Amino acid sequence: MSSELPALYSLGIIGAGQIARMTHQAAVKLGITPRLLAEESDDSAALAAPDAVYSHPDAIAMFAESCEIITLEHERIDIGLLERLEEGGVCIRPGTRTLRAAFDKMHQRRVLLNRGFPVPAFAELRGPDDLMDFARKFNFPVVIKSIRSGRPGQRSVWIVETETEAMRVMSEQGHRELMAEDYQPIVKELVALVVRRPGGNCRNYPLAEVIQQEGAVHEIRSPAAVGHRVAAEAKELATRIANELEAVGVLAVELFLTTKGLVVNELAARPHNAGHVTIEGSPTSQFENHVRAVLDLPLGPTRSVAPATVTVNVIGGHDGIDPADHLGEALAVEGSHVHLYGKRPAPGSKLGHVTAMGDDLDQAREMARRAEAALMGRRHW
Repeated sequence: MSSELPALYSLGIIGAGQIARMTHQAAVKLGITPRLLAEESDDSAALAAPDAVYSHPDAIAMFAESCEIITLEHERIDIGLLERLEEGGVCIRPGTRTLRAAFDKMHQRRVLLNRGFPVPAFAELRGPDDLMDFARKFNFPVVIKSIRSGRPGQRSVWIVETETEAMRVMSEQGHRELMAEDYQPIVKELVALVVRRPGGNCRNYPLAEVIQQEGAVHEIRSPAAVGHRVAAEAKELATRIANELEAVGVLAVELFLTTKGLVVNELAARPHNAGHVTIEGSPTSQFENHVRAVLDLPLGPTRSVAPATVTVNVIGGHDGIDPADHLGEALAVEGSHVHLYGKRPAPGSKLGHVTAMGDDLDQAREMARRAEAALMGRRHW
């Protein structure tokens, strides 16, 4: 990046997947060209940013020296290293107080519980006995989670129905730090996105509902089909958590709507998959507002621009179909907005997404599904 740019614009992004790609694109729109720290030359964002630098043992510290402000795309970084960089004067936004709560799920649960936020019962698992003690107290099914995020495609959550299943997971995943949670009777899975500047100014996006298939987010619907009271409570929860953690940038609060009310599932201190709907569905996308927030620039409006917006993820299958080969067919679906990430097809990999807006969720969903089916070589009736 040119040294002639004002220091304000010297932004670095650690990570180069599709989240970084869309954040980079949003920054470029504002005349800001962030630097990227990538892992591989064919990472989604690295393909769109030829000046990206690549990981090696000293990469993060050296990368930080070239940037005035650092933000992160993922949670697969040593929080201790980030804390040492922050203590040494590196400006990381959000800061490590926020990041530790996002990176370490046990720490996150303890912080939220101590501050009075609704979370499931939980316990750290140091061995099989801890798990069986938890199951005896709360009964099966039990949710087992990795305390720290794995690499893309690496499973991190297991719902076990029996002692046999539980012991199998413990045996197979014993090399990872694990925790147990009380299983929640889920009515809907929701995501409340809030964006916050360093001084505390916040804006909330419309509450979104996520639809999962085989453990992966397949569809995002905005606004979520919940009552006004639930939507208002979710936004208030997200804002309180953002202020409690002194978050900067986008904070995604994943929520379960249960038969007993809202429960916090997880936090992501970065733009989130559920926020893809905001690219077309709001005047200012989550990606642009994340850039604005971490640079302490005025936030843009976050309201909906249509009665309904639906995003369908484009996920690689075992057939090896490349959606780029069917781009023309998808673009023929008028009213749909296609985003491809430049990634090689692989089973379970998120290769892109399609967004459509409509007068209601059914109309928007139909358009988005038709375009996604076209990209994957299927006919959608």
